[in-house]
Amino acid sequence: MGEEKASGWWRQAACAGSDANWWTDNCPDRSLAVRICLGCPVRKACLADGLANGDNGIIRGGMLLYRTRRRTEAVPLLCAQCRRSPVTCGRTGAGRYCGQRCAAIARSRRAADPPRVGRRPHLW
Repeated sequence: MGEEKASGWWRQAACAGSDANWWTDNCPDRSLAVRICLGCPVRKACLADGLANGDNGIIRGGMLLYRTRRRTEAVPLLCAQCRRSPVTCGRTGAGRYCGQRCAAIARSRRAADPPRVGRRPHLW
């Protein structure tokens, strides 16, 4: 980390001094990394730094960051369906669900819901 980060918000981060590999998508215990990140007091500064640096495939500021052709996207770390398990990340970017089961439940719920007037349909 740069000198500026070491003297600023980075010292207060819950992950300060941790192995940098814990925050990548190849984390050996991703659920623990997610819990640590979600409980961090400097999530906002960390997320802003990650977005500014164009981080890819890394957990920063309570989000999973991945790079698209146009910009760095931030995806919530917890599944949009069960809100308990970490999301998955593959070759095409980050997902919104922890696995196939939650994705299928979400699809079936969207199919059962009547379309809302005046609102665009979800594209995911």
